[in-house]
Amino acid sequence: MTDLRTRLQQSLGSTYTLERELGGGGMSRVFLAEENALGRKVVVKVLPEEISAGVNVERFQREIQLAARLQHPHIVQVLAAGEADGIPYYTMPFVEGESVRGRLGRTGALPMTEAIGVLRDVAKALSYAHERNVVHRDIKPDNVLLSGGSATVADFGIAKAISAARTDAGVATLTQMGTSIGTPAYMAPEQAAADPSADHRADIYSFGCLAYELLTARPPFIGKTPQKLLAAHMGETPEPVTSFRPDTPPPLAELVMQCLAKDANDRPQSASAIVHVLDTVTSGGGYSAMPAIMLGGQGMLRKALLLYAAAFVIVPLIAKAAIIVIGLPEWVFPGAIAVMLLGLPVILFTAYVHHATRRMLTSTPVITSGGTTAVAQGTMATIAMKASPHVSWRRTALGGAYTLGGFILLIGGYMLLRGLGIGPVGSLMAAGALDRNERILVADFAPPSSDTALGPVITEAFRTALGQSEAVTVLQQTAMRDVLRRMQRPPGTRVDFSLAREIATREGIKAVVDGNVLSLGGKYVISLRLLSPQSGETLASFRETAEGESEILGTIDDLAKQLRGKIGESLKSVRGAPPLEQVTTPSLEALKKYVQGANAASVDGDWARGEALLKEAISLDTGFAMAYRKLAIEYRNRGNIVAGDALLQKAFEHRDRLSDAERYLLLGSYYQSGPHQDLAKSIAAYEQLLELQPTNTGGMNNLANNYRFQRQY
Repeated sequence: MTDLRTRLQQSLGSTYTLERELGGGGMSRVFLAEENALGRKVVVKVLPEEISAGVNVERFQREIQLAARLQHPHIVQVLAAGEADGIPYYTMPFVEGESVRGRLGRTGALPMTEAIGVLRDVAKALSYAHERNVVHRDIKPDNVLLSGGSATVADFGIAKAISAARTDAGVATLTQMGTSIGTPAYMAPEQAAADPSADHRADIYSFGCLAYELLTARPPFIGKTPQKLLAAHMGETPEPVTSFRPDTPPPLAELVMQCLAKDANDRPQSASAIVHVLDTVTSGGGYSAMPAIMLGGQGMLRKALLLYAAAFVIVPLIAKAAIIVIGLPEWVFPGAIAVMLLGLPVILFTAYVHHATRRMLTSTPVITSGGTTAVAQGTMATIAMKASPHVSWRRTALGGAYTLGGFILLIGGYMLLRGLGIGPVGSLMAAGALDRNERILVADFAPPSSDTALGPVITEAFRTALGQSEAVTVLQQTAMRDVLRRMQRPPGTRVDFSLAREIATREGIKAVVDGNVLSLGGKYVISLRLLSPQSGETLASFRETAEGESEILGTIDDLAKQLRGKIGESLKSVRGAPPLEQVTTPSLEALKKYVQGANAASVDGDWARGEALLKEAISLDTGFAMAYRKLAIEYRNRGNIVAGDALLQKAFEHRDRLSDAERYLLLGSYYQSGPHQDLAKSIAAYEQLLELQPTNTGGMNNLANNYRFQRQY
């Protein structure tokens, strides 16, 4: 020590007189000296030999000149720099008082008001230096000095000067590197990782460590080796400040923890922003809501957009899965997309409010002609300032969660009302208007005047579509003709709504479907009502428009599914039903020929015309299973077994083009008397048919015949 002091004194000459060594550590040994010319006390700091041995003295002096240009009330200025026998040194004014390190060791954590004052002074010093592109790199309690009720920061730019002047960085030990780029207990993650892109935000992290210790009398991480401290800064989250200091004002606690964010983008982006936050914080409960704005870093928008993008994908996918698996209504999916779309402008508005408010609060006021100060701002910036006390990322996130929760409650309310039969969304079965497996009579649709043949086709198509329901049973045409015969009416009589009501009343049927078709400029408006035959009350009504003939079958399918849902059938079951075009034919013309041929053969008794029309239907759609089956039955009833079996085989090959009821009816007849007879399979098919349609007379008769063949009475 004597040798170093002697050499230093010789180098200083008569300019300074060394008095005593004050101690030091880390980056320097510290001597108290008197500047003879001015008669003032100064501090002479000398780099330890283990550091100075790897430092280029000339470059060190050039680098330290940047720090010497800093003149600020809360920065201890560098007065001069030189070297003593190759050992660099620099001088600074002597600050009477003590370091924060000494104060913490003497009294423990600082009182809240004093801690806020110290932090504000340090933040002002950082703001001034950062604006001049000078980074401290070693903010810690040892480098913050307390004197006269204020705090000043020492050694600005020294760590940078040492690091830049080092000639042996490639072989430096961990300890040496720690002293040159910072102190492990206060080092930012990017410093610990030796990230060359580390910038002024590393000082903000160290500031957070300092603030943490001022408030709690302990750094964020303790009881670790230097190596483990560096690892902790890079990968561990410190305990909240409030765990050790419960009286910390929430904005201050939030500020400290955000300064300690691992990602520099998530920290306050400037020391001036920290100053503005601290200006709004008091030691009591009267703090402002402004810190929420100042705390948001540039990375918050990126994080928010990433989370939003993920949610925008996940939420609609969950909605679609719930529609398919649970049976939620179709509007849930577009509703989920709409709810998610609402979030984007809210996120962008939050980001704009944060950006505009931070810019206004951190900008330099201009002097007006009247001598007052003002900040230039536009209309949108003014709106942002007024909104800023009420806008935060936390509130935006909570708002999104509440909106999504409200949408889920809306869905739950809809399903509850539907299940209880309450209001316009209530199902008819839940309301008691219809029972499960109730029979429904479909009256003949009134056709458009321009195409009277379209009425029976649409009626048959709707009867088939509604017949796929698992909740109700549609009165079959054969049963309808039997009723007409008992009423002494021709079996081909058109069943309008008036006649349908009479039939329903006689047969104890509780609901009748009445419909009509209007042709308007190439479009077809199809309307239907579900009515009570006894009172005439409308239980439900629907209307859809087909843009042309090619869309008629799809429109009828939609109407049937809407009615099935209103009746109270599971929405999952309704959506799971195959399209009408699949269980009949996609060709409206083929369906017309089928309906006309079936009526000609079964009602009018004109077999020749019926056969020709059914064959035309098959020629228009060679996969038309219903037409194959009808023609096969007619051939077999007339004794042409060979032709009937061949057509029955064709129908069997296309059985996936039939509704469940029609398919079971086909399988029953195919295995009962077709080319591959199997009585057990035939019985099983008819039994499944009757589970779907307990009143299907054809199924009951054929099953009875099978039981008779097996002698099961």
